Amino acid sequence: MGKVKVVSKNNQVSVKVKSTKDEQLNQNMAELLSNTAVEGFLPFHIVSDNNGFTAEYGIAGYETAKEFFKNRVIDQHTFSVFMRSSVNALAGISAYNMEYGNVMVSLDTVLIESATGKALYLYYPATGYNNGEFYNVFLDEILRMIRTPMNSDVSFMVRLKELLKQPENMTWDILGEYADSIDVPAVSRANMQPQVHVVQPQQPETVRVTHQAPPVMYTAPVQMQTDIQNTGCVSGGDEKICPVCGMRSTTPDAVFCIGCGSRLESAMQFSVKNEQTEIKKRCNKCGFSNNSDALFCSECGTKLEDIGVLESTEIQDNDDNNAKDTSVIIIKGGRVVDPVSKTDEIMDIIIKNNIIEETGYNLNVMEGAEVINAEGLIVAPGLMDTHVHFRDPGFTYKEDIITGAAAAAKGGFTSVVCMANTKPAVDNIETLEYIQKKGETTGIHVLQTASVTKELKGVELVDMEALANAGAVGFTDDGIPIMNEHVLVEAMKKAAELDLPISLHEEDPEFIIRPGVNQGKVAEQLEYGGASATAEDVMVARDCILALHTGASVCIQHISSGNSVEIVRTAKKLGADVHAEATPHHFTLTEDAVLKYGTNARMNPPLRTEEDRIKIIEGIKDGTIDMIVTDHAPHSDEEKARPLENAPSGITGLETSLALGIKSLVEPGHISLMKLMELMSKNPAEFYRMIPGSITKGAAADLVIFGEKELWTVRKEDFASKASNSPFIGWELPGKIHYTISSGKIVYQR
Repeated sequence: MGKVKVVSKNNQVSVKVKSTKDEQLNQNMAELLSNTAVEGFLPFHIVSDNNGFTAEYGIAGYETAKEFFKNRVIDQHTFSVFMRSSVNALAGISAYNMEYGNVMVSLDTVLIESATGKALYLYYPATGYNNGEFYNVFLDEILRMIRTPMNSDVSFMVRLKELLKQPENMTWDILGEYADSIDVPAVSRANMQPQVHVVQPQQPETVRVTHQAPPVMYTAPVQMQTDIQNTGCVSGGDEKICPVCGMRSTTPDAVFCIGCGSRLESAMQFSVKNEQTEIKKRCNKCGFSNNSDALFCSECGTKLEDIGVLESTEIQDNDDNNAKDTSVIIIKGGRVVDPVSKTDEIMDIIIKNNIIEETGYNLNVMEGAEVINAEGLIVAPGLMDTHVHFRDPGFTYKEDIITGAAAAAKGGFTSVVCMANTKPAVDNIETLEYIQKKGETTGIHVLQTASVTKELKGVELVDMEALANAGAVGFTDDGIPIMNEHVLVEAMKKAAELDLPISLHEEDPEFIIRPGVNQGKVAEQLEYGGASATAEDVMVARDCILALHTGASVCIQHISSGNSVEIVRTAKKLGADVHAEATPHHFTLTEDAVLKYGTNARMNPPLRTEEDRIKIIEGIKDGTIDMIVTDHAPHSDEEKARPLENAPSGITGLETSLALGIKSLVEPGHISLMKLMELMSKNPAEFYRMIPGSITKGAAADLVIFGEKELWTVRKEDFASKASNSPFIGWELPGKIHYTISSGKIVYQR
């Protein structure tokens, strides 16, 4: 087996080849890439064997592909080349390129040659065609975005759209025949003018899972087309600087970093900061000075771990990610609600040097201090969410650590705990440290769990002790249940030895016909199948007993079943160190929401019945459920626009969590505001072995200031997160946040 390492810098590709005897395939690919100018190219490794190549990217090439089509004029010849290359590659056949010769590509890669002489390397899931589902969705989205030359014949697009209407009949042969039939001679691209090919807005389609119309149906979201002008490739002008690796992109409309693959949206705000970094990491191979958190040299691509030396540079003006830094802040006249000190009274607070220096009544205002008038507002310890997905590394088109932290700050959170199901998973120290270092730039406290098993496969334990020593705050394979009891018991014993918690996603696939929707009346109406409460109940029962016998501190994640609440209640009475978390969507909504909100109400575990919702609230009231978390799960609009059975599960939650807690729990009288703060601040911190936030002298200045009864409307355009997949858009909610203060700095202000 051989390996080709491809590193891209400023659209120039360098190739390093390690090849075994007779492995001409690698040599051919290396030669091809060495002489090819590349657009949107991402660093990757190609590993080959007798069956061909497999490729690994730093980010999902699926989104890169869509960006490629969104911003360019595509003529019929180029589209036919794309279709034929795609079909050949995905069907496992060699893709033929007239200019470069016969080049083998794998089941998950496609090489597209355009008439400009440039190339784009795309990524497709290893599952391939998957009965037409994946590729049909992809092609449909491409047809909605594509622009063709002025006055050109677009009948080839109409023909493909007709084919896509019958995915059950689609085969690679049919697509191949289509690609051959639309091929025309290449045309000159000089002065080519775009033609906006308008796809007429469609009426919302009624989703039917089978040919029999169900009694009740929901309206699937429609991906509306946006007219985009083709600006072409512009050289010179403004540059974008990657916030992760510091690489400059020479094309101002670049979407992804050519150095590390991170998404470049809003990257311009980091330009000044990267020029003013205090510490640089120097590459011993080429001498280039990289940012202190760089993993690879931006100049030569060499891995920097254990080879770089640090050098100091002059600091000009570090704004710490736009956080407002004042030496003294005085909060006047707010109602302090502190579950640690049990304080509930109106007082003043003085913050100095990142800590609370004094609390009291009618405190004097120091000269030069920033004064916050908190009269009529609640002042509470900063919230802590111990269950978020920031999708970084691996899925940063959905969210990244920077935007996730911004969403957290806007929601009143000063601390978050990220789940480990990134790509690569957090089963190694390198990935853990990458997240930790990037989290340090956000202004809030970004903490990271490690996975329980390697690659989240549930088979082999990670080096739990090494990851704990490197700063992992707990362990979880969240998103995937650990089915192997032997592996789980060993993990629980080790977690108990390390005195760290282990958190578990509880869904037995044996009792799931199709995930995301409760196996109940709504699933029956949609003829969807669904996920039964039994899938959760059997896992919760098993793991509560294992926790009892191993002494491990276990969290039952995002509990959704009323029976599971009762099982946890019983386990606590037996003496097990078992905890449970609930999400705002599970104590606010029921399965009926799927009929109204479609894919934005699809989640794992699913929304269940009104009886389950009431039992969750009862568990919150009596302490069976210890924590309120968001399970913040951002997804792109394109992903959530798919049919219900193909869309990913999960919703965003950080920016609506506090408001929903007030609306669903405090206002109906189920719990007090003090209890809500305990569930959203004190208990989560204690579960993760941290000192909970408190508004007392000497405590860290992590605070949230909000109007408990002040109403605000959830709007799609207002989300700080990259994503807006929320069923609560349009809702009027209480609990408007005015300030979030983390480590004495204002990180969010209304």
